[in-house]
Amino acid sequence: MHLKHSAIHPLLKRIPGATVTITLVVWAIVQVYPILFMFLTSVKTDKQILNAPFGLPDPLRFENYAIVWQGDRVAQPFSAFFINSFIITFGSLVILLFVAGLAGYSLARGRFPGNAATQQGFLLTLAVPVHVLIIPMYFFMGDLGLRNSHFGMMLVYATLGLPFTIILMRAYFLSFPRELEESALLDGCSRFGAFIRVVAPVSRGAIASMAIINISWIWSELLFALVLLDQQGVRTLPLAVAGYRPASMTSESVLGQQFAIMSLTALPLFVFYFLFQQQIRKGMTAGALR
Repeated sequence: MHLKHSAIHPLLKRIPGATVTITLVVWAIVQVYPILFMFLTSVKTDKQILNAPFGLPDPLRFENYAIVWQGDRVAQPFSAFFINSFIITFGSLVILLFVAGLAGYSLARGRFPGNAATQQGFLLTLAVPVHVLIIPMYFFMGDLGLRNSHFGMMLVYATLGLPFTIILMRAYFLSFPRELEESALLDGCSRFGAFIRVVAPVSRGAIASMAIINISWIWSELLFALVLLDQQGVRTLPLAVAGYRPASMTSESVLGQQFAIMSLTALPLFVFYFLFQQQIRKGMTAGALR
């Protein structure tokens, strides 16, 4: 009897580990399959999609991507939307990271009245749904003449991303070695000069992590872009996907073109996450122990 128990005991130890492994595998399949389905459907004809929606494409129809890239029925090429999204995303990140870096550094190092209240204020803003800002933001941006403007969208996205980014940057700067700053101050640098010349270059890993975390939602944001960008020439990729209507009866793959434009929109993010996955993990856990 004792031998039987001793033989079963190691098996019982392995059950939790096997359960975790199986759960992770199932979860990975659930997450990856919709992405794979999107890319496979984007290279099919409509006949293949309707007759065998879950089958493999045969042959591969990459013409869908060429049609989408060159332009839809209103002669608005995908490349134009791509450029708009790139400009707005890049500009938003520059503004967001510069302001959040300075604010997070000030909150981590500063000893001024209202420091704690300011930190609590940023935390409270995270509990406010951004949707309640749509109407006031529409009229406010109109009064400033910044609707249908790349710069206006940069300011909107930078503002929306500031509270979360400032909190994480502050947590990072709390663990930043003070000796580096003090050396720069002794050499004659001002506090701002020490930040620009010493703190920011050393913190480029944390700054890159914040950029990667924010780029995903800025690149794919739809609601504010839909409300504030109503001119075709300044619209972004999410609006292109939402409004894309291939001309029916002119192609054998109307549905395939819709999946192709979704795939082209998502592809830059997949490449970004693949290249910077380590920085993403670091960024999500920044300040977790504080």
